[in-house]
Amino acid sequence: MPGAGYPENTNAVDEERQQWDRNTSTRDRVYETAIQLYEPATAETVADRAHCSEGAAREHLEWFAARGIVEPLEGRPKRYQRNHAYFEWARANELRREHTDDELERKLETLVDAERAYREQYGVDHPRQVDALEEGDYDSMETVWQDIGDWKTVRRELRVIDRARKDRDAFDGAGLVG
Repeated sequence: MPGAGYPENTNAVDEERQQWDRNTSTRDRVYETAIQLYEPATAETVADRAHCSEGAAREHLEWFAARGIVEPLEGRPKRYQRNHAYFEWARANELRREHTDDELERKLETLVDAERAYREQYGVDHPRQVDALEEGDYDSMETVWQDIGDWKTVRRELRVIDRARKDRDAFDGAGLVG
């Protein structure tokens, strides 16, 4: 049903999926699936999405859990979810390695300005305090929801850059950076 959110050529999607299956190891497919687990999922669900056996998915998920990449949730059946703190840490390390202090400071200033602008625009201190229905008519709701998402991204990037700067200070103070 083209035009209703479905691809016009489902064969192209199927071919791309088959190529992913052929050219990507099971471990990599489970990883790519696991990092998208914003909601808890069972090994069976991950296996289905990653095109592998449930046993292989469970083995790799446990390996990722031991390294902090996913968080296992006890219960029957056991479920797993992406560990947001791990990815925040990884992003901070990437920024610390790839950017100078001055570059991080400029990014931080830009983000602080954006945070301030959202606070002024909506008259609240946090995006979760914004009520899209109270901000106007239904036509403007989509814009408000987009702003809320963007504001959350700004806040997340502020945390990550702050962490990168603090981590650099910790490394410098420990004599680990040349």
